[in-house]
Amino acid sequence: MTKMNSRFIILLLIVTLSVSCKNDPKSILKPLDLHPYGIPVKIMAPDSAIVSMKDYSIMKDITVQKDDWYYVQIFQSTTSGNDTEEIKRNQLESVRQDKNFKEIVREDESGFIYEKQLSNDQLAYDFRYIKIIGDQEIIFQTGITGIYTLENVEIMYESVCK
Repeated sequence: MTKMNSRFIILLLIVTLSVSCKNDPKSILKPLDLHPYGIPVKIMAPDSAIVSMKDYSIMKDITVQKDDWYYVQIFQSTTSGNDTEEIKRNQLESVRQDKNFKEIVREDESGFIYEKQLSNDQLAYDFRYIKIIGDQEIIFQTGITGIYTLENVEIMYESVCK
């Protein structure tokens, strides 16, 4: 083998290893218990995510954030009813009224992911997921600040569905 061929093979191996060793964000999610924050639920979140809570007495606002790719905001309040479908319909109606709303990308019985057109060439994604536990209504969504890709929103959505 010539010196040039062996250098090429070594370079190829380095590139292959560096690409294959990239962390898949889904693989670094771990269970996070939100009971200490007054929410009787566990979600999957990145290790060492920052959790903060604001208690407005009629509603709790909890955020779980890690870097710029994972930012889940959770609103908990006393439910107005035990009908997840009705709450989801209200959430759908609310996001459809947003001037940036473009389309629903994914929908299931407890939530949905949607696309927003922020400018002529910039798309962003968001989600809503609803859980009712006892008399508590829990609504999950992306954090208020930030622009998220579909891949990131799908990771966040799946992390709260489990």
